[in-house]
Amino acid sequence: MALKQIGILEGLLYTAGDEGLEITQLQDILDVSEEELLALVADYESPGLMIHQYGNTLVLTTKQALADYIEQLVKQQSNMKLSQAAMEVLSIIAYNQPVTRSDIEVIRGINSDGAAKTLIARGLIEAKDEDNSRSQQLYTTPLFLNVFGMKNIDELPTTEEEEEEIESFFNNLINQKGDNNE
Repeated sequence: MALKQIGILEGLLYTAGDEGLEITQLQDILDVSEEELLALVADYESPGLMIHQYGNTLVLTTKQALADYIEQLVKQQSNMKLSQAAMEVLSIIAYNQPVTRSDIEVIRGINSDGAAKTLIARGLIEAKDEDNSRSQQLYTTPLFLNVFGMKNIDELPTTEEEEEEIESFFNNLINQKGDNNE
């Protein structure tokens, strides 16, 4: 029975994606106690995947050993090239997150829905509903960090850092840029 529950747990977390699922929700679905659920998580084995706990949420993630391969995949995908508009929107979100689409429009002075949709489709940003806001808030994703070689958003260059590092970061952004405008 435990194998069946592990398979169900894996399937549920896969389906939930990077949002993961709350421990209490999984307990209800699997009809197990928290201890039994955490035992299932501890027993989970996969060559490339693992179950990671963030607070009260469980997420199915890839193992760290796959990071170089995933990075190669991302770099090989030529469709990861972004338009100038998408790069501008990505920069605005990275430095000001969370922001709404209307915030971006105010900053850029032009509708940026197309660029935002492209960034969401490519997994570089995500839209989240927040309780204190009527609009979806836009955030960068772990893929954004991976593509630009950062461990966390605090590694973004600031004006206080050397200009060489800032220039290097933006050259990396330009290398991701394509010719089409979105």
